Amino acid sequence: MSARVSIVKCKTYSQEILGSCVRQAFDLLGGISAFVNKGEKVLIKPNMLSGSGPEKGANTHVEVVRAVVKLVRECGAYPLIGDTPGGCRGVQVREIYESSGMARIAKEEGVELLETKNVKMIKGLPIASYFFECDKIISLPKMKTHNLMILTGAVKNMFGAVSGLNKSECHKRFPREEEFCNVLVDVFDAVKPQLALMDGVIAMDGDGPAAGTLNPAGLLMASADSVALDVIFSHLIGMDPFKILSTKEAAKRGLGEADIKKIDILGETLKDNLIKNFRLPHSRLIFKLPGFLIRAVASLVKFGPYIDEGLCKKCNICRDTCPVSAITINKETSVIDAVKCIKCMCCNEVCPYDAVKLRRNILARGLGL
Repeated sequence: MSARVSIVKCKTYSQEILGSCVRQAFDLLGGISAFVNKGEKVLIKPNMLSGSGPEKGANTHVEVVRAVVKLVRECGAYPLIGDTPGGCRGVQVREIYESSGMARIAKEEGVELLETKNVKMIKGLPIASYFFECDKIISLPKMKTHNLMILTGAVKNMFGAVSGLNKSECHKRFPREEEFCNVLVDVFDAVKPQLALMDGVIAMDGDGPAAGTLNPAGLLMASADSVALDVIFSHLIGMDPFKILSTKEAAKRGLGEADIKKIDILGETLKDNLIKNFRLPHSRLIFKLPGFLIRAVASLVKFGPYIDEGLCKKCNICRDTCPVSAITINKETSVIDAVKCIKCMCCNEVCPYDAVKLRRNILARGLGL
């Protein structure tokens, strides 16, 4: 049976219009009731990168979460919301839920926000136990670029199941893109969702996943096959899906369909909805180099993250997240040690104030980095 991906135009996060568009995206697949049964506990897993508000475009928009909560409840099921943002531990998860607006939505809809209390070890990775305590998982990825993985979509969204700062430890243990990709797919395989809905109403391109440029793509996409969903995302921006290693590896393992000829597109068509001027991250080339050259070349071209003192709020989230302790923050300065830095971009991902930027000198720009 062919994989199916629905594409629906949606240009606003207005509750009424967005709710109708989300329903339509699922209805094209047979309706959400084809995936969710009465009485089931359904975990809704957004992309919660940081505590930044909806206007920043770094997280799955809270109104998309609300719309899915309502549809799950219509089925007589019990919606739950959960994610484990990378740059936090313990009480900080609650703070991120609050500052991002997710706590407000949960309160208004009477839905429990989950926090990691226990973990289950999968291939040496601590995954929040609540991912295994629900009956179904609905993944809500954000349509974004990613400085390490080029794009972040439905497969990578499930990396959020890894508990808090352990994500940074994964970057330290697996600094190469291929190595890290295998970890992503291991996690996806362990907590594979039954349904995914990608928020592309306002996408992010350029140097995502946190400090990119907002792109009004005006689309929602849904599928029971997260790999197929990422394939269509790639095609929408005119990119070969197999250039995205998470897509390639997941397809190789048989976790989804990557052959565009075997994917049925419902609703809007690819021809009519190619996203124009979608910019890829500047870092897309450097990680193609052999591992032993990455540090040398990065040093040569002065490519890497730095902290904008004018924007830094001294919150220490980036410092606490850095897997190699390369960041120093005090009253006088906020600085990243370029020698220690492994260019994992975790600091860039978790900063809620867009204070962590990417530095490129003339040589870097000349190389297309």
